[in-house]
Amino acid sequence: MANASEKISLLEKIMEAAVRSNKHSSDVLKAFRPVLVKKVDLVESLELSDDETLNLDESRFKEGIPLSRQNDLVPGSDACRTIALSLIPAISKGFPDMKPEMEKLESLIGKKTIDLSEYLAATPEKGEELIEQWSSDHNVAPYASAFLTRTVLRVYFAKKALNWAELIKGFAWEKGYCPICGSPPMIAKVREGITSRWLHCSCCGHEWVFSRVVCPACENTEQKEMTYFFVEDKDKDKETTFVCEKCKQYLITVTKVNDLAGIDADVSAISLVHLDVLMQGKGYKPMAECDWNMFP
Repeated sequence: MANASEKISLLEKIMEAAVRSNKHSSDVLKAFRPVLVKKVDLVESLELSDDETLNLDESRFKEGIPLSRQNDLVPGSDACRTIALSLIPAISKGFPDMKPEMEKLESLIGKKTIDLSEYLAATPEKGEELIEQWSSDHNVAPYASAFLTRTVLRVYFAKKALNWAELIKGFAWEKGYCPICGSPPMIAKVREGITSRWLHCSCCGHEWVFSRVVCPACENTEQKEMTYFFVEDKDKDKETTFVCEKCKQYLITVTKVNDLAGIDADVSAISLVHLDVLMQGKGYKPMAECDWNMFP
């Protein structure tokens, strides 16, 4: 099994190739590069408490209730603080304009004045209220707090999902959201000559097989309401966008993949950000909102 340095080396090579072949998204890729490298480093080397006992109710799982909703999987304060303080230098490097805000957050989190776990444990509405409260109380830009918190969440769940995936191994899952954390997919992969597609979770990075004739977002099965878009000057057989006219949502899709393990989903998704621009310009919404596909 590859260690952290080997995986980081592989990621660097993948990103270098992506920057060369995707000039339109090279600046975005370069900005996210330090963050993605630190994410791999943390997922591989970070030591987190494994004292939680997870339960899997097979009947509830078959009904479409993911592991996260069957257990309390909210990260604790210590884990959030450790991950955040490790990520802040990488975010500051990739996004220099955000550095002053990151320095404020570094101090507040280090002193335990702000506890990111409160945001992660809250409902979306309460989470937004917390962001606004931190902004008001500590003069921290909301976008910086939100960016850091989302990145912490992705690192934590990606780390934990490595073990949690074993608990659901062998059990069928027919939903378009993640069987582990319940988040929507951010990208799909289709292997050469295979009728199914693999959906990649936008939060924990888990992948699962899902039908190509069903919309992951709304479970629509009407083929006349689903299609694929592609950019004329790109290879339409490799870079496409699945679109559902019923729910008006889209999913970036990489096809004709020979080796699923040889593709980094984050790099692929960021490389194809021009497809996000195209689809959102047509009035569609991404199935998963990520920091690189949320435009003003």
